[in-house]
Amino acid sequence: MLNIINQMRIFLISLLSIAASSIVYADQNSPKLDQLFQDLYQSNDVTTHNNIVDKIWLEWMTIEDEEIQIIMDSMQYFFQGKDYTQAIKALDYAIEKNPQYSESYNKRATFFYFMGEYEKSMQDIQATLALEPRHFGALDGMARILIEYKMYSQAQKVYDEMKLLMPNDVTLDMKIDRLTRLMNGDV
Repeated sequence: MLNIINQMRIFLISLLSIAASSIVYADQNSPKLDQLFQDLYQSNDVTTHNNIVDKIWLEWMTIEDEEIQIIMDSMQYFFQGKDYTQAIKALDYAIEKNPQYSESYNKRATFFYFMGEYEKSMQDIQATLALEPRHFGALDGMARILIEYKMYSQAQKVYDEMKLLMPNDVTLDMKIDRLTRLMNGDV
């Protein structure tokens, strides 16, 4: 009887290690992203579009490093508490630990943006895009900063790049309409 229990333990441990080894972590290098971006490009309805965008964000927000994952998972609490300085310190650490993870730069760019630190935000946006050129969140942040500086034609070019990724995004269409009104002096 004891032998059967030991064999069962070995079997269960083997199953658990097989399951653990099959866990696939993501980031901007996730093999799922190419298909998700293709689906995003082809999506025609808002619900499907939003679901695909959520899946892309999930891939970007997931990283194999548990310590960095904890930091990334805590970002929503920093946003809610408006504790931007502490968020930036946590992201500084994540970037130092893994400078090849694009989402750390993107999140830090967002906090810098909320603090009005547009130059620092733009630097992190550029770092994000160097690692993940399709990062529509970073592109959107770049357009917002360009609009803040009244660099409307440059912002339009960024929105044009975003349209190549997500041609049927209703929200992006509204941003482009608003930018067009700004450019025409209608706002």
